[in-house]
Amino acid sequence: MKIQHKLLPILMILTMVTGSQIFAQQSNDLTKIFVRIYDLQGSKIAKGKILSITDDGIRLKAKKRPVSVAVSEIGRVKTKRSGGHNVLMGASVGAATGIILGVASSDPDAGFLSYSASDGAAGGGIMLGTVGTVIGGITVLFKNSKTFAIAGDPVKWEAFRTAIGAGR
Repeated sequence: MKIQHKLLPILMILTMVTGSQIFAQQSNDLTKIFVRIYDLQGSKIAKGKILSITDDGIRLKAKKRPVSVAVSEIGRVKTKRSGGHNVLMGASVGAATGIILGVASSDPDAGFLSYSASDGAAGGGIMLGTVGTVIGGITVLFKNSKTFAIAGDPVKWEAFRTAIGAGR
């Protein structure tokens, strides 16, 4: 099988990107866990990936800077992102894919089935965006998010730490 010379750089880049993930340094599994923290009244006070968990509280990697929350302030902890995140990501990926495919497949000279690149982008974005939204909604059913009621209690906090693998 002969590979066209135009595809060779793309294949090389894909190989480097996927291969680098295999040999990447393994980090602590806790840093991969996304949590949402709610106060004793039920309002969300922090969200992000876990940097560290101690007897006294939790430290998260938030968007702008690390955030620390004391156990006494924590009402409950939810793992994983909300269901709306799945729906939004599905819609975004679907719409982007639809736009690209719609533009790439446009043919203004195809006669009865002809459409311009902008028509293809709009139609593809709407169709595959809708499909992505539905798929994102379906994935919410299999999300397996967990909620841990803490209520500022150090005993419940220790049970949470043990459940996610950060306990003693």
